[in-house]
Amino acid sequence: MIAWRTVRLRPFHERDLPLLRAWFDDPELMRFWGMTSTPVVDQRFADDLTGRFSRFDHAGYFAIDLIDGTTIGRVDFERLSTETRSAEVMILIGDRTARGKGYGTDAMVALLRYLFHTRNLHRVSLTVLAWNVRAIRSYEKTGFTVEGRLRDDLFFDGGYHDQIAMSILRHEFDARWSTDESAALDTGGEARVTLG
Repeated sequence: MIAWRTVRLRPFHERDLPLLRAWFDDPELMRFWGMTSTPVVDQRFADDLTGRFSRFDHAGYFAIDLIDGTTIGRVDFERLSTETRSAEVMILIGDRTARGKGYGTDAMVALLRYLFHTRNLHRVSLTVLAWNVRAIRSYEKTGFTVEGRLRDDLFFDGGYHDQIAMSILRHEFDARWSTDESAALDTGGEARVTLG
């Protein structure tokens, strides 16, 4: 488990499938991920649980739980490179009642702490739809910097959409967020982030 303030990140379990399916069946929610069809199907999810969801070498997929155990979303990293010490991240707050309360920021900080301090990365990047102003504000609050605009990068809903490319470097993250261990509980170290 990886934790920061109001949230706990944990590996996915089979019991998460109905909730994930409900989120990914929500067309409005999927627009924010630039998707028009659900990526969650029973067999694929079962395969992921014993496959990519159980390994944390080049990618990691986490459920976001509140302290009371309520699951509100997911946060992921992919394309982790030990050569360039970099990775890409993404986040989805699926629970509509949990949006706008800072949980997404806390989840991203928790994941970045893990990537920078446990995995020893130097740079973390993401892309976000240019019209997703709330997400961009949250990423800027976390410390991400806008690097540029990917014009007509995605096609869905009958049109092209720009994305904004953003990144954060380890020293920028450390300058913004306390590294005081008393401020966060990180029980996730690389060896403990498993599906056991």
